Amino acid sequence: MNGMNERTRRLAVGGMMTALATAILLMGGVIPAATFVGPALAGIVLLPVLIEGGRRMALAAWVAVSALSLMLCADKEAALLFAFLGWYPAAKWPLESKLPGWQSLPVKLLLWNACAGALAASIFFVFRMDQVIAEYREMSLAMLVVFVVLANVTLMLYDRLLNTMAVVYVKKLRPKLFKG
Repeated sequence: MNGMNERTRRLAVGGMMTALATAILLMGGVIPAATFVGPALAGIVLLPVLIEGGRRMALAAWVAVSALSLMLCADKEAALLFAFLGWYPAAKWPLESKLPGWQSLPVKLLLWNACAGALAASIFFVFRMDQVIAEYREMSLAMLVVFVVLANVTLMLYDRLLNTMAVVYVKKLRPKLFKG
């Protein structure tokens, strides 16, 4: 019976966090700053899924949130950001276990930038999001370089934040949510 309760708990956590991550992305249509903050928060919200259910369940939750947000969100840019970059929390720790310390950083940055490039290409050539394209075209080359550098710095900060939030979840929230 205990094994069944454990599986039920993992599935319930996965479902609740998937719904919460989707709700956070839905707020992008209401709160303008949520275009960039929403996908990051949605990734953090999926940390309990990763911790309780493992990488496969976390990736399944990412796929579900991506599909739901692409269908339902008014802010398609936020939905696309999550769809292209929301896999990061589920991939972070496996990368770090294979490449400890600072060795994993170049691989993380390479993967992140490749996905960000694919996101930009899809915005320009597949989804033809004219408003977003106009914003990028208004940027000078220097501004575009600064934008890419800041995006990479943001990834490094996000990476550290994920570590902190995982510790907070395991040490503070998990014992309160799952007593015994």
